[in-house]
Parts: sequence; C-alpha cells; structure tokens
Amino acid sequence: MMTFIPQTGSFEGMKSLNKSTILNVIRLKGPISRADIAKITKLTPPTVGTIVGELLEANMLKTETGIAKTQGGRKPYLLSINSQAYYVIGVYAAAEVIHTVSATLDGEVAYSYEYKITQSPSKEEFLTMMKASITHVIESTNTSPDQVIGIGVGMHGLVDPDQGLSVFAPHLNLENIPIKESLENEFDLPVLVENDVRTLSLAESWYGEGQEISNFICLSVGLGVGSAIVINNEMYTGPTNTAGEIGHTIVDVNGPRCSCGNYGCLEAYASENAIIDSIKKGIRLGKDTIINQWIAGDDSQLTLEMIFQAAEQGDYLALEKIEETGRFLGIAIANLNNILTPSKVILEGRIFQLGDIILSPLIQMANKGSLRRSLSEDSIVCSKLGKKGMVIGAFTLVLRKLFTPGGL
Repeated sequence: MMTFIPQTGSFEGMKSLNKSTILNVIRLKGPISRADIAKITKLTPPTVGTIVGELLEANMLKTETGIAKTQGGRKPYLLSINSQAYYVIGVYAAAEVIHTVSATLDGEVAYSYEYKITQSPSKEEFLTMMKASITHVIESTNTSPDQVIGIGVGMHGLVDPDQGLSVFAPHLNLENIPIKESLENEFDLPVLVENDVRTLSLAESWYGEGQEISNFICLSVGLGVGSAIVINNEMYTGPTNTAGEIGHTIVDVNGPRCSCGNYGCLEAYASENAIIDSIKKGIRLGKDTIINQWIAGDDSQLTLEMIFQAAEQGDYLALEKIEETGRFLGIAIANLNNILTPSKVILEGRIFQLGDIILSPLIQMANKGSLRRSLSEDSIVCSKLGKKGMVIGAFTLVLRKLFTPGGL
C-alpha cells in the first residue's frame, strides 16, 4: 500500500487527520513541546504522545532539549520536522521542457534537472522522457530511493487531478496522457497531478506572494494564457476541473482566430506566440522597426527576446505591441476583479520582465474596467518565484497531502 508518509513497524494509517494536523503544527510552530501541541490541536496528551512516538519511529521528527520553565524543573523535549530525512519529487511538464527537482520536507530544492523537448513527442515518448527525468533526479540526489515519499506533477493544459490524467495538452497536441498510472507503476510511489498554473498558485500560497492571503488569482502568460483561482484558501477548479481558462475568454469578437478555434480569445492577443505573430504582421506591413536589422528579412528568426530588447530601446512597433498586450491583460484582470474581487493578482511570465512597459498599461486598463474597486499596485504583483514556481508547486502537492489534507 503506497502512502505519502513512510511506514516503519507499527507506523500505519499515516494519512489520518490527527497525524497530519500534528505534523503541520510542528512544521509551522516547531521546535515545540508535546504539551503545546496538545493545547493547539485540542488533542489529549496521550493521543499526541502516541502519534509523536510513531512519527519519531519513522524518523519524520527530530528532538532537542528545551529550557526549563522553572529552576530545577524538567527540561522539555522540543520537536521539529526532520526535513532532511525524506524527499519529494516535483515535475513541471511543459511543451518545451520537463523540469524535475527533488526537495526536502521544508521545501528546499536539493537537485534540479531540465530536459529540453526539441520535437513533438507521442504520449509514450513524453511519458518516457518524464520517467527518465525522475530517475535521473532520484539517482543524482544524495539519498536512497526509499527516502522519496511522493511525486507531484504540474502539467500544462487541461488536467483531471482525480484520475491524474492530462486530458488535453494543447501545445503538445496530445490527449488523455495517463501520467499518474504510468508513474505509479514505474516508481511504486504515490503521484499527484495538477494543472501547472494551479501548482504555481500553491507555491505562491506556501512560499511566495500568496502567503497568508485567502483570496488571490495567478495569471500566467507563456505559450498560452492561464489562471488559477484561490477562494477562501482553497483552489477553485469547478466541477469539470476546467476553471481558470482565462486565455479562452473573448476580449474582441472580431479578433483573430485562436488555437482553440474561437475568435478573439485573450490568448490570441496576449500569449508569447501572439506577440511574435503581431510583430511579424507589422513587419510585413512595412512598419519601421530596429528588428528588421536583426532578422535580415527572415522573420522565422524573430524571438521574444528580440522584441523585448527592441521595446527597451524605445522601438515604436515593439512598444506598440507590448502596450497592446498589457491592455488586453488588463481587461482580463478587470473582469476577474469584477467577478471575484481577489485581494491580489499575481503575474507570472517572461513578458513581465519588461516592468512598467507592460505593467503601466495593464494596471491602467485593469482599473479602468473595474467598476467599484480599484486595484492598487500592491494588489497586482509579479511572481518572485517565476517559472520555478510551477515545479515548486508540483512537489508542494505532496507536502500539502502530507501536512494539510484538503486545503492550501
């Protein structure tokens, strides 16, 4: 029977609420005494003592001697998480890269590996790449395989987390990839699978801009445009696990055709591919731009980095398209704000490295479209975790299961 918590001797049923509750209190408050754990959790001292004993037996906890409260009094043994004893694996599975890491129980990355995808794989090839990456990370981490307690996967596109299935990976053009089943069979470890922007929001909640915030939205701009919605400290996924597809909300009914088949989707205006396509169109229409000198008439050489560089040098075409992108993202944020009134919107994507060039039109349009509540610069922020947040959130899926079942 696979479990997220190592089993040793009588160490059974470790996913019980009481044990996870005690682990989480120790994670947040440690070093802490058994007596204080009992006070916080409202569990009886014997119950706490029994569970702590099992956790110590499994090497999940470590002890240190505290300071006696009274002179001559008995010094309490203080408990903390033995974070170096076990590891979790995180996988961020994008169309262009599979980023895999191992991390300790306190979220510190121990080893990181990126596998570049150079051509479109089949389902079987994609799973083989993922398995090879995980095997490499486990072997390269200074640990034994039995110290790994679980694998979390942040997968782009539509995901069914209950089945651990990639329902549709648009940028790979693949459907129904059985990630959970395949990885569990290969590694005999529990596997959790979630959409990549939702894993980012989990990382933000634990380690980033979403800490101690109960209502926020992550907006991620890359090859596509996605969002994750956190309401009352819980991820909102909707009944079909498709909530947050902000990239396929329509911002202009007369707009260009989107990859999904509709017209005027946000993704057709604000994704990295959309920005590149709009610059190519401007060049073909004879717009004056410094980019012409760099591509020497071959627009297949155009990169997002070239567009960023041109914008930073004040190139009119590049600035025009970046500012237009900011305005469309601002419209989307205004709509989210009017519907959900989040405390914070967290932005992730290479494009936000441009700073005020894109943020100023974005914030201006977000406030213009917000009916009753303006969004301050403090409530629209850029992720400090960046793309790493996807893989950090992936292994945090396992940590959340270990420490706090059912919530963030």
